[in-house]
Formats: sequence, C-alpha cells, structure tokens
Amino acid sequence: MNRFYLPLLILLAVAGFSCEEETFEPGDSFLQIYDDNNYLASYQPVAVSASEERYYLLSERSLTTTDFAGITIVTVDNEGFFEVESPLEPQYVAPTNQLVSINGVQYFFCLNSGNLRTQIVGVSNEGELIGPTPISTNAYYPLACSPSGNNNLLLLSYNPDAKTSMLTELNTDGQVLQQQAYSIGPGDDVLEKVINHFTTRSEKLPFFCGQSANGSYYFNGFYNYTLSLVFTNFGDEPTGVLQGQADDAGVKGLLSFGANDYAMVGFQFSDNFVQPKVSVSPNETVSSVSYFDRNIPELTETSKVKMLDLDMDGTGVTVIASETEGRQVVLYFYDQTNGDLLATKYLGSLNPFTLAGLIQTDDGGMAIAGTTFLAGRFERIYLQKLSKAELQTLL
Repeated sequence: MNRFYLPLLILLAVAGFSCEEETFEPGDSFLQIYDDNNYLASYQPVAVSASEERYYLLSERSLTTTDFAGITIVTVDNEGFFEVESPLEPQYVAPTNQLVSINGVQYFFCLNSGNLRTQIVGVSNEGELIGPTPISTNAYYPLACSPSGNNNLLLLSYNPDAKTSMLTELNTDGQVLQQQAYSIGPGDDVLEKVINHFTTRSEKLPFFCGQSANGSYYFNGFYNYTLSLVFTNFGDEPTGVLQGQADDAGVKGLLSFGANDYAMVGFQFSDNFVQPKVSVSPNETVSSVSYFDRNIPELTETSKVKMLDLDMDGTGVTVIASETEGRQVVLYFYDQTNGDLLATKYLGSLNPFTLAGLIQTDDGGMAIAGTTFLAGRFERIYLQKLSKAELQTLL
C-alpha cells in the first residue's frame, strides 16, 4: 500500500505581532497537499465530508485491470494531517460523487465490476470501511447519491437493459424504501455516454439527485433521450421536467433553499449560466435554457459545479464553486434573500487547482477539496479549510 505524506502545509490564520509562540487551532484556515512516495500514483478526489474529529476524502485511483476508476478513502485529522489510506478491493469501482453523512457514518455507492451490482459503502467516524454491501435491488451503474428525509439515502442509477434512469430511496442498510424507473424513450441506448462518464474524465456528465425543501424529489439524468432535470414523487410519470438539449445543454447544479427557491447553474455548449435565486415549479415542463440569462465566461466548458447552503450565524448564503479558464477554483457567495453577489474568492495561483467538493464544517468554516499538481505534472489531492473568521471577513 502506498503511503501519503505531507510535503506542504500553509497556515492562513491571521496572526498579530506577539512574543508568544503561535499555536494552530482546529478551527484555523489551512491548505494541505498530500503527496505519495510512488511518484506515478494518481488520485482524483470526488467528494469530501467531515466529522468533528476528521475529514474524509473519497478518491478515485487508476487501475491496470479496467478503465473504470478504483476507490480509496483518505482520512485526515481536523488539522488536515494524514491519518490513513483505505483502498477498496479492485473489483469495486465507479464511486458516486458525494459522501452522505448519517449518524456519524459517511455513505456512498459504487459498482461491483464482476456482477454489475450496486454496492453501498460506509465509512465510520474512525475512518474504517463498512461494507461494501450489495443493495436489495437490481440497480446498475450508480450515477449520483444524496441525503433524503428521515436519515435515508437517494440513489440515481442507469439500467441499460430496461433503458431507464432509476431513482431509489434506501435506508443505510441498503434496503429499498421506494423506487421508480423513467424511460429514456425509444431508439438507441445512451450506455456509451454513461460508460464514458465513468471512464473518460473529459466526458463526465452532471448527474445529481436530491430532495427539495418543498418535499419533491428530483434527479438530473437521461429522460426522453435528453439530459434533463426531472421532478418526481415516485409516481409513474414525472411531475415536471426542465428539458435539456441532448447532452449539449441542461442543468449542471441545483440547490434548494426555500419552498420553490433554488440556486441553479446551467450550461449550453461552451457557456455556463448562474442563477443564484430562481423560482422553479416542480409541476411544469419547460426548457431549461429558459432559465439561462447570466453567462459567466470565466468558467471552463467542462467545469465541475458544487453548491453549498452556508449558514452564517442564521443568515443563508449560497456558495457556488467551479473551475476557471485560469485553472483556479472560484467560489461565488450569494445572499439567499435577494440573490446579490456578496464576495468572490479564488483558490490556486502558481499550481492549477481543480474542484471535487465543498462542505460546511462543524465549527462554521468551509472545506474545499480537489487536485493540484506538484512540479507541474504529479497530480495530488489538496484540502483547503477556510475558517469561520476568514469567511466573516470575506462576507
């Protein structure tokens, strides 16, 4: 097993002039970059989560036996110092790009490449793996996951035999609570696009799912041969659809923070559009591009988007994170009351930074994870913490 070590630590906490020795507190800002003693090793984080004691980095790793990505969990302490690397066996591949925290355990889904069955995996508070355990349904190709009500999980998957996008609600034991499949329509399969999503980094698609503040469920996946945002209550037909244009236009990210209030990021070919506050009805079928009116030209065509409902002492702030043409990660902070832009912050300067995920930490700060490059060519994981004090200064 390769071991990570830490060649770089940048403390960003503001310190005044003092004769006393400076000390680092868990709530302070920091930047950590995690190297590996195997210089050929390559890890791409896809999600980050945290408990009070530590951070969990869900990462893909290259395998020699398949084009699908293997899986590694990297656990670090609350100051960002490496604790343990926990790789899954090579037959477990293609992790979903979110860690869902329920009762102190972090959950995600992956694929058993031997029988194509979807597995649920937990990571304990101490960083130990729980599972993988097959879920109690024939769900193939797990595309995305999220929390749902009552400490349950939502899973978006694709079934190539039935040619359906499937939304499933499960408990943490992998037992199905409710499930509904939606046809992509007659014609050719989209399996090639799904496979490319898992195996070709430049062709990843913005699959996601969730539950709105108004209780409705949604997923962003293939429906009627189009990458569309589908609203549903697990009925035979969707309650509403924001239709895309094949996979050339559609929704990249969605955040619910009110009854029908959302923040949305959309795309149309090479353009990206940000709507920090927009009303979306879950009961109508419209074109998604009708919501696109604020083009952000600094974002890359293939940029990932992550969104966060940030609680700043009772004030709601929407954070939209993405990647810029300047090879930086950008954070846009918006007031949820009126949608006004409050602040913008860039991560990365000398080295290019990519985005994997962001979370609010228990101490009121925020953590961002992704990749950067050492010596211009060695791709490595970074974890950057912005303290609550730094966020308050920024906002």
